[in-house]
Amino acid sequence: MQEYVIALDAGKYAIKAMGRNTRGTASDLKKINIRTKMYDLSNGYIDVEGNSYRVLFNGQELIVGEQGETKSYETSKTIFLHQICTYTAITQFLEPGTRCNKVHMVLACPISVLKVEKAKQEYKEFIKGNGEININVDGNNYSFEIVDIMIKAEGSGIVYLSPHIFKDKRIGVVDFGGLNFTFSLYTNGACLSPTSDRFVEEFGATKLTNYIADDLSSYKNGNIVKFDVAERALEMGYLSKFGQVDEGSKEVIKRSKERFFDEACEEINRHGFHIDELDGLVFVGGTTQKLVDAIKQKIPSAFIASEPQWSTVEGLYKIAYKKYIA
Repeated sequence: MQEYVIALDAGKYAIKAMGRNTRGTASDLKKINIRTKMYDLSNGYIDVEGNSYRVLFNGQELIVGEQGETKSYETSKTIFLHQICTYTAITQFLEPGTRCNKVHMVLACPISVLKVEKAKQEYKEFIKGNGEININVDGNNYSFEIVDIMIKAEGSGIVYLSPHIFKDKRIGVVDFGGLNFTFSLYTNGACLSPTSDRFVEEFGATKLTNYIADDLSSYKNGNIVKFDVAERALEMGYLSKFGQVDEGSKEVIKRSKERFFDEACEEINRHGFHIDELDGLVFVGGTTQKLVDAIKQKIPSAFIASEPQWSTVEGLYKIAYKKYIA
């Protein structure tokens, strides 16, 4: 029997996981990043390319990862897409062909779900599954059981990763994700009220990309810029024009990011958390990477995690290590 400890954040944009075999050492620690997308091969065969995986599970044959077409635009994570992407990520820590693998997990949970005990338990049981899970990934058979799951709030990892930031202070943590952004107020490292000191809004990378698509469409004199083109422009910081950088588009994208961030700050204030009265603001999450300049321009004192897309998982792994290994 082999036992594994994994911290996992099943995000709308990507699944991020960090862990290792309990018998291993720190050098065996792995990070896995899989796009939260899938394609059903019953719709037509395609070869697996790039950061994608061919998955057979419960009679379904799928492509999981960046080649996928189906994405999630729902707040709920108790949907098959998140489950299959999570299981695929877990297999990347295991030895193929082995059985009796036991997985201990610390799982990031959406704040909207965390506030409702029934919903939290449903999410936990949905990911945990019922006993042994059998799955084939890229032609290899994997078998494992998730024996225990500890639930922690999305965005909370930074509190365990950098506790010195929070000592004796009132700090707001902003987590910009794929679909949502969340705000949590920590007083001396603790969120005193899980209901009144936290909120979530559908205001993440999807909305930012829509802003960029609209603004670039205006920039191109009404020629519609599709979502996938805007998504790439957000990633690159510019539009391509005949293989060259469209310099004018860089300024448009910059203004879109500033507008998005200004509105996010207004949402925080609207919920009764006055930014100027806090001891500090901390920014985490994958979308934060794309907003660094806008954040620094408006709030020069803000703390931005060095790898904001990994801060949640890295912090939760510290909890997992202490609970299941140390």
